[in-house]
Amino acid sequence: MNRLLIAAADPFAHALIATAVTAPLGRRPMVTALAAGTLIDIDHIVAARSVWPRAMIALEHRPRSHALLAAAALGAIGTAAGGPVHGWAAFAGLASHLLRDAGDDAAPTPLLWPWAAPRQIDRRLAYAGIAAIALGSWALSRRGARGADPTASAAADGGAASDLPRTA
Repeated sequence: MNRLLIAAADPFAHALIATAVTAPLGRRPMVTALAAGTLIDIDHIVAARSVWPRAMIALEHRPRSHALLAAAALGAIGTAAGGPVHGWAAFAGLASHLLRDAGDDAAPTPLLWPWAAPRQIDRRLAYAGIAAIALGSWALSRRGARGADPTASAAADGGAASDLPRTA
């Protein structure tokens, strides 16, 4: 298949995966994950010094910001800005992106930068990592659901529980 066509489909695949792995957390965290999982590819423009797709896909390896260290840093920023659910969503969106990239056959990904050189990983390992992220989102959603005030969990989900009828 044409590399340019695959590259054009990449943002949609990253968006789909980022929102899927954070779906148990609700709409707003999914938007956080969507932003983290797609906007990171702006680094390709910077690294290639060009907006032309051919220049971006010709990079020797993906930019250093495609590292799990960046995902952890973004998760910390998300936690500080929006709380632990949004922190997890930011981490999950970016980490799922990085794992998908590391599992493809394109340019090597610096997952473990600065400790290891860019490389690809087995697709099964990438899929297992993405599944583990989804499981983490599910566990976080269950933890928040136990004993939580419905209006508090609604704030994370976009306010849906504020539409609940009041009985008292």
